[in-house]
Amino acid sequence: MKVMLITNMIGPYCVPFFNFVSEQGGFNFAVVALTKREKNRDWKFNEDKIKFQYQILPGRQWFFCGRKRELAIHLNKDVFHTLRQYNPDVVVTTGYDTIAYWQAFLYCKFAKKKYILWNGTTFLSAHGTKGLHRLLKTIIIRKADKYLAYGTKAKEYLESFGAKRQDIHIATNTVDVNYFRNEILRYRNNNNFREERNKYPKILLLSVGQLVKRKGVEQLLKALLCLDDPEIGCIILGNGPEEKYLQRFCVDNKLHNVFFEGFRQQEDMPKYYALADIFILPSFEEVWGLVVNEALAGGLYVFCSKYTGAAYDLIKKDWNGELFDPSEIADISALIKQAKENIGSIRSRREDISRSICREYSIAKSGRSFLRAIDSLKISSPSLDKRLLTGQTIGFESESMR
Repeated sequence: MKVMLITNMIGPYCVPFFNFVSEQGGFNFAVVALTKREKNRDWKFNEDKIKFQYQILPGRQWFFCGRKRELAIHLNKDVFHTLRQYNPDVVVTTGYDTIAYWQAFLYCKFAKKKYILWNGTTFLSAHGTKGLHRLLKTIIIRKADKYLAYGTKAKEYLESFGAKRQDIHIATNTVDVNYFRNEILRYRNNNNFREERNKYPKILLLSVGQLVKRKGVEQLLKALLCLDDPEIGCIILGNGPEEKYLQRFCVDNKLHNVFFEGFRQQEDMPKYYALADIFILPSFEEVWGLVVNEALAGGLYVFCSKYTGAAYDLIKKDWNGELFDPSEIADISALIKQAKENIGSIRSRREDISRSICREYSIAKSGRSFLRAIDSLKISSPSLDKRLLTGQTIGFESESMR
């Protein structure tokens, strides 16, 4: 059996998942990307870590950054040629908002191949829910053979367009949480950690993401300004068109203890999660928010915007985090103040929080859902190992899985 997955790009967080599927799936697996890197990303393309067959299609891309959202447009050649050449039994697309995804969908319908839609969209992040946009979404969703959903909110979105509940498999969006847990622990146990941590204020927040309007970083800065507490600091990681404006905001308002550290590659991230006490994601729109997975893997307490997909699967109120409305600056300030008052209790739960996320939202657990979706198509081929689908294969949850 042959399975082809078509996605916009192969980000570093995707590689461990695709490696898992390729190594454990029992079928020929290929990933086709529409570009090596979208123009708003500075990720390194670590080809040496890729253990699956992949291809990057030739084509052009355009990127637009508006006040409310960013938009990447891809126009690729050879989509049909690549599909015919590989001749997959199953095609998976990671959405429906690109021409290549529709080409793959139409190919499946005419060539009588199986089509799986992998969806992350929720009503919290959806655009175009009326008119022609809704009609097109309805067609591709109702005509898919099976579905993969990032989480419960993405599942609800699919159901609202007519997807049958029994055909939806939740393959929770995640990263290699075991890698982050191990690296963060290693950094905290380093002999120089205390010296490095003492460079920052007593209570340290961390925000990670592109510096664009919808990420809500300005709201976070205004909340810190209201608190005016020298014992609270915040590291901001990321770059983007709002960077200079946000830095100027801090200077003009004499807002101290805000540290703009710029963009960091994935291998540099554990250091900052290790240093922080609280992670905060103040986005006004976030399909998922993989940084939440990373932060929880490090045992951080997470303040998560209610407009974030991850919030409704990963955050357990008063235990590993809180939800909030990013438009309510006073509420953000109150949450930070409350966290300071309870910082001892928050720090004491780090190990339990970390172990929980690694147990419940690992690459292996999400990967098995992906494999179950493939197996449920009942294609005439050797069936997948049932031990694999039920998680009984030895070593899938071990910390050595990287």
